[in-house]
Amino acid sequence: MRNVTVGDIVRASGGRLLCGDSNISVLHITFDSRDRMKQMLFVPLLGERTDGHSFITSAFENGAVAVFTSEHTLSDIPAEQRNYAWIYVEDTKAAMQRLAGWYREGLTLPILGITGSVGKTTTRAMVAEALAGSFLVYQTKGNLNSQIGVPEMLLEIGTEDIAVLEMGMSEHGEMDRLTQMVKPQLAIITCIGVAHIENLKTRENICKEKLAITNGMNRDGILLLNGDDAMLAGRRGSLLQKIYYYGTGTECDFRAENIQIVEGRAEFDVVYQKKRIPVSLSMPGRHNVLNALAALAACELTGASMEAGAKRLAAFTGVKMRQQIYPMGCYTVIDDSYNANPDSMKAGLNVLMEYPAAGKKVAVLGDMLELGENEIKFHEEVGRFAAEHGVDYLCTFGKLSIAMDSEAKRAQEQIKTRHFETREELIFFLRELLMPEDVVLIKGSRGMQLNLVADALRETVSE
Repeated sequence: MRNVTVGDIVRASGGRLLCGDSNISVLHITFDSRDRMKQMLFVPLLGERTDGHSFITSAFENGAVAVFTSEHTLSDIPAEQRNYAWIYVEDTKAAMQRLAGWYREGLTLPILGITGSVGKTTTRAMVAEALAGSFLVYQTKGNLNSQIGVPEMLLEIGTEDIAVLEMGMSEHGEMDRLTQMVKPQLAIITCIGVAHIENLKTRENICKEKLAITNGMNRDGILLLNGDDAMLAGRRGSLLQKIYYYGTGTECDFRAENIQIVEGRAEFDVVYQKKRIPVSLSMPGRHNVLNALAALAACELTGASMEAGAKRLAAFTGVKMRQQIYPMGCYTVIDDSYNANPDSMKAGLNVLMEYPAAGKKVAVLGDMLELGENEIKFHEEVGRFAAEHGVDYLCTFGKLSIAMDSEAKRAQEQIKTRHFETREELIFFLRELLMPEDVVLIKGSRGMQLNLVADALRETVSE
């Protein structure tokens, strides 16, 4: 945060200063008491199992100079801690969001908001990378794209030229709250899939919720949409903001032409009006062509150099646990274990099958969570996709992924499959199965913790 005092925070959050100096400067905000930064504001949040108010003392020890509280009066505060600024608010999360909205009003730099059912983290990272060829860029750290993460990221913006913020949602109304804080000048929607369909019920509802990102935008804002997505295509004139499309179709403003997969990596030309720029990605997969298109379109639409952006993307190797490729000498691991839904599963399987390797193509797939009443059908769909696209060995993990195993065998008798109840058994089996020239894809929802399997396979080689 820049030029923010405790007094500013009290006024912006609608709080009441219980004790401490209102003139103290605050530089950072955190909801994790373990963070160590100078002059922090600590926001204690109420979780399912813990109450952040229990960690206020720890936050002070790690550099906090101020704290929100919804549980204390002045008489509750120990005498030795009254030199810190204690700010009473009724709801600490809501206070944090109000503070972020106030801070955003004072920022003059352009902010890009990125959302979508699949690919928003990789797209956000690629957009930031491409823009860094022309600007000093601030971007979302890790996966802080929620009702808590977005305000924290907003409040950490400093002296950068431009900011790229990832905006996630899982329930109705969440995108509206985020966009009212962020107020993006340019918004990118990557696609409309079935992630979080358990809560939102239909893809139409998911699409409506994603498009709510425009609620916080001015009329002169820009919406950049994936023209290859049937639910996003044909939206011109239906919204207040000007719409640009990126994709492979002739109606797209930013088009990818001459797409080739060379040694597992994508090469193509990006075409915009009279411009034609060759692009060669270090990342695998045809789906990353669209991510790169969004990044280069963002360059053009914000006044950055598309050519400089393309050079940056040529050296960009991706985001941890999102299709990170590790050639181990004896076999290759594709770690895509961060999360999963049907669309991203298919994209991962395509990367596996396109990867240049002479050995077996092995897919290790875990449960996909939060898919609602059709979850079995979606798992069967992925199993069938794996079999029909030539996977040699399918290993599944979790209760729902049993449906992948069964459907894969129905779709293709030759495919070898095996289901596992524990990660330990899975790791042991893979260590025995994998041979030189084999490549293994590891993917599942975050809750399945298949990153532990990927880490174990990498450690096996280093031992």
